[in-house]
Amino acid sequence: MECWLYSLLQRAAGNQDSLHDARLANASAYDLTPEGVLQQTLEIVDDSQSNQGKSTNEIHSGTGNSVRQSTDKMRAKVTGDIRFFKYGIVLYGESVARKDLYPYLDVLYREPDHPTSHVKIAIVDGLAGDIINQKSIGSLLIGEFITKKIRSLENMCVFPEMTLETLLPPMLDPGQDFALPYLSKEGEDIIARGIALFHGQKFTGNLRAEQGPLFVLMTGKWKNTASFVKRVHPGPADDMQNFITYQAITQNIKRHLAVKIQRDGQIDVNLNLKLPVNIVEYARDNLQDKANVQRLNDQLSEIMTQDAEEIIRTLQESGCDAFGIGRQLIARYPAIWKSVNWNKEYPDVRFHTQVTVDIVGNGILN
Repeated sequence: MECWLYSLLQRAAGNQDSLHDARLANASAYDLTPEGVLQQTLEIVDDSQSNQGKSTNEIHSGTGNSVRQSTDKMRAKVTGDIRFFKYGIVLYGESVARKDLYPYLDVLYREPDHPTSHVKIAIVDGLAGDIINQKSIGSLLIGEFITKKIRSLENMCVFPEMTLETLLPPMLDPGQDFALPYLSKEGEDIIARGIALFHGQKFTGNLRAEQGPLFVLMTGKWKNTASFVKRVHPGPADDMQNFITYQAITQNIKRHLAVKIQRDGQIDVNLNLKLPVNIVEYARDNLQDKANVQRLNDQLSEIMTQDAEEIIRTLQESGCDAFGIGRQLIARYPAIWKSVNWNKEYPDVRFHTQVTVDIVGNGILN
């Protein structure tokens, strides 16, 4: 018993020493060089003085024929082992994402000590390593900044919520595609470019940032807030009185999606959203007039329905089955699913979409 206890204490002490000596990787980025070789860029964070608000970081990069090989090359450059932060961020450059994303994720899922449940993932327009090489923005180190930015935009429904863990099921599902945050670097700023759309495991298209909130609502997986700005009056674009800003009351949104197979084999999808909203900004006011409110309801419903139809067109052109129509066929019409070539059939699916806006509040001016 004493030998067993001594051995256990020795292993525990060894693990503590290993963790103490480890270098913490908070952000990683993957790109392909012009020669087609993988280049990995890591942000290594030193938290030894974090209680004094003096955390520092250093950037390392390495190339290789695999993710593990590029990581091992960086391990040879730094003191101590490299461990990955459980709330970190992984970025993939467009060159990697358009080729096939899964091979660059495989090792992250296979290593038992690599975190997945809270790690964010995003696609970068251009080189992902360029973002990591920026090191910091304001008072925040680059990994912390990107992670906070993505989480904030998820809460605002600009980005769909996704982690390494939740990414794997749709990535391997033949009846479901996925979408990821899409970032770009403009000067010293890192901006939300939009949403990266995937067909299978390849990046095939994107939505604009302003399309993000409606897309997220259409998926049925919204978070805390979703805001919209729409032009409802003719006239100059620089006149604020021609625009209205409103926010969806997310706890009261109603979404209905139904897949139907017609006798001729045509696949029809009904996707309806009932969207109660609060007016945030409307310089013309007149919202005490019920007729004016109804006019705005009708106008915004028409605008939002057209926006939804544009989103669906982009999804079908990209082959991205983000709403899981194929999954519905697998579950409800297995014989149909087995008889169709979904890659060819999905772009021809008929979507019937309706967004109904209902103004239920207009702030303290109620």
